[in-house]
Amino acid sequence: MCVTSTTCSASWSITGSQEDVIASSVYVVSDIHGHLDALERALEIVDLDGDPGAKLMLLGDYVDRGPSSRQVLERVRALQQEHGDRVVALLGNHDCWLLDWLDADDAEYDWLHSDIGFATVHSFVTEQFVDPIPTSATGAQINATIKRELVDRHGDLIAWLRGLPLLHEADHAIFVHAGVDEDAGQLWRAATPEYVLTEKYPASRGPFVKTIIAGHVRTSELHADGSHEVFHDGASHYYIDAAVEETGRLNVLKYDVKNREFSWQMTPAASPRSEAR
Repeated sequence: MCVTSTTCSASWSITGSQEDVIASSVYVVSDIHGHLDALERALEIVDLDGDPGAKLMLLGDYVDRGPSSRQVLERVRALQQEHGDRVVALLGNHDCWLLDWLDADDAEYDWLHSDIGFATVHSFVTEQFVDPIPTSATGAQINATIKRELVDRHGDLIAWLRGLPLLHEADHAIFVHAGVDEDAGQLWRAATPEYVLTEKYPASRGPFVKTIIAGHVRTSELHADGSHEVFHDGASHYYIDAAVEETGRLNVLKYDVKNREFSWQMTPAASPRSEAR
């Protein structure tokens, strides 16, 4: 089943059991938010090169909050190019908001205002380009200039981002950035609006028809002790957003296909040299 989306130029990607037969381990990472160093440390745990049975699911929010949004997107795209179907990348709400900003009227620049210090913009367009923009320019003119330059420089990367799906379903689980409409039960596929897939809040808990694996909601909001480790509700939900912009770390969730068991670990903290870059 594949349904074309009307937002973010995305689609639903729902697959059958073939991946479960091929993969021996499925690793899941989410909410990288422009932190390339943290992603690289997560990939050391996943080891796609050393483990031919490994599959990687990335649940979106590659951009915003960190200094390397473009570089994270390029790394994820390179992983897909190198490993093919073994790497599945989904869209998150921040990725959709970036695309929505690019598609919006030039007079709509709320996203640009929310990009603190132009951190995301500067990962695509150099400060040397942004800084000389005349101070007399209107907000719409500044917005249009930056958007045009970003697309001119990285149009192929933006086109790749537009093509990413919003959801991936396997026999054992639903992988999604935020969640689905669980009140609909077995009819969740037809009942879930697209915005729920990337923006659902608060997090659902309790039994559902399939295991839900999602990011979006910081696990510190779910753990009674404020921990940033993976949160499992004891029923059907695993949430993995480790608030990388605060912790410098990502959660890596692993599903052992043969034994049908989940385990997880956090990436180590960045070295001082990495943090200084």
